[in-house]
Amino acid sequence: MLACLVLAAIDPGALTPTTGAVVNSRDARTSPNVVLFLTDDQRSDTLGAMPAVQTLLVRKGTTFTNAMVPTPLCCPSRATILTGLYAHHTRVFGNGDIGGNRFGGWPQFRRRGMEYRTIATALQRSGYRTGLFGKYLNNFANQTHAGYKPPGWDTFTAFRYIRGAYFDYRLSDGSWHGHKPRDYSTDVLARRADRFIRSTPRDQPLFMYFAPFGPHKPYTPAPRHRGAAAGLPSVGAIDLLGGTTPAWKRGKKPAAIDEVDRVHKAQVETLLSVDDAVRKLMTALKSTGRARDTLFIFLSDNGYFWGEHGLLGKDSPYDAGLRIPMVVRWDGQVPAGVTDHRLALNVDLAGTISRVASAGMTTDGLDLLGSRRRTGFVVEAMDGYGGRPAYCGWRTKKHLYVRWATGRTELYNYRTDPREEHNLAGDLRRAGLKKRMQAHAMKVCSPEPPGFDW
Repeated sequence: MLACLVLAAIDPGALTPTTGAVVNSRDARTSPNVVLFLTDDQRSDTLGAMPAVQTLLVRKGTTFTNAMVPTPLCCPSRATILTGLYAHHTRVFGNGDIGGNRFGGWPQFRRRGMEYRTIATALQRSGYRTGLFGKYLNNFANQTHAGYKPPGWDTFTAFRYIRGAYFDYRLSDGSWHGHKPRDYSTDVLARRADRFIRSTPRDQPLFMYFAPFGPHKPYTPAPRHRGAAAGLPSVGAIDLLGGTTPAWKRGKKPAAIDEVDRVHKAQVETLLSVDDAVRKLMTALKSTGRARDTLFIFLSDNGYFWGEHGLLGKDSPYDAGLRIPMVVRWDGQVPAGVTDHRLALNVDLAGTISRVASAGMTTDGLDLLGSRRRTGFVVEAMDGYGGRPAYCGWRTKKHLYVRWATGRTELYNYRTDPREEHNLAGDLRRAGLKKRMQAHAMKVCSPEPPGFDW
C-alpha cells in the first residue's frame, strides 16, 4: 500500500549568514549537466509516494523542507522559475484566463521580453544543449504557429494546449497523441527526453527541463497505475481538514471530504508515472556517463489544498498553497540524505543554476548552494479563481501576514497554530508584529499586483 510521507526581489535586510550546510568546492572551469524536474500542482507531503524519487533524489540529495513559492499559480510560478524574477518584476500574475493576456500567460511573458532572459538562453550562450519537455507557459499555443520554438531551446517539445493534457493532445512538433496507453503524456515526454539525453554529444553539457502535466487536474493516472492508491486513508480521517474559511469563500460550498479523498488518491496515482519518468531519465543519464556530474532539482510549481480552509485547489497564500516539494542532488557538492530548513523559493533556481554553470545571469533569488539565508519573502497575487481578491503579504517560517485588496488583513503564527485557525490580525498584543510584517510586505510588493493598492 502506498503511503504519503510528510516532509517535514530579495530584501537585502532579510538575509543572514548560514552555517554552511551545503558543500561547494567545485572547479569553476567545468560545466555540470543540469536536470530540472518540474511537476504541476504537487503538494509537499506526497514525495513519500514516489519510490524512485526517494531512492534516487531524496536519499542522495538534500530536501528543502521549507520550500515555497511567492505566487502559487502555474504560469506566474513558471515565469519565475525560468527567469529568477518575482512576479512583481515579470508582471506575469495570471494564467491568461482571469485578467486575460494583459496580466498573464505566455503573451504577457513574451511582451515583457522575458523569453530573451531565461535560464535557457543563459545556458545556451554558455555552450549547453538545452531541451524542454512538457508544459511551457499557459496559452502560448493559442498565439503561435506549430513548430514555434522560444529563444534558448535547442529542443522544444511542449504541449500545444491551454495547459497540458494526459491523453488526446498535440505537441509543439505537430505530433498528435490519442487515447491508447502508449499515448499517456508523461510517458511520451519521458521517451522524448530520453532520446535528448542519449543524442547529446558526450563533450557537451546539457540542460533538461522536464515538466509533465501530472498531477494537475483532472488527475488522470496512467492505465497501469489506476487503483494503486485505493488503500490510502481518508484525508478527513487523518484530520487534514481545518482552518478558518476565507472571507471571500464564505457563503460558498466548502470542499467535500469525499471529493478531497478522490483527488488525493488520483493525484498520488498520477505521480507514479512521473516517478517512472524520473527513474527512466536517471538511468539514461547514468548509462551516458553524466549522472556523476549533474545537478538535479525536483520541485512543483505550486502547492495544493486538500480541504484546508475549505479549499480544493491552489492560488491562495495559505501554507498548503505556498509550500512545495524541493529536492536537490549533486554528487560530491550537495550533502546526501539530509534536510535543509531554510526558506527556499522557486525564484532561487535560475540564479543557482546560472552560478554553477558560470552563465552570468542576474536574478532576484539566492544561490541555494551558497551561504545566505532569507528571513522572509513576499507573497503576491492579482485577483484569482473563485472570487479570490488580489493580495500582498509577507511570509516567514513562523508567521504569515496577508492584506487583501478588500482591506481585510490576516496574521497567523505557525508555531502555535499550524492549521491557520486563529487570525491574530485584530489582536492588540500583536500590533507591533503586524506593523513589522506589513512594512516588509510594502517594501517588496512593489510594483503592486493588478487590482491591489496599499
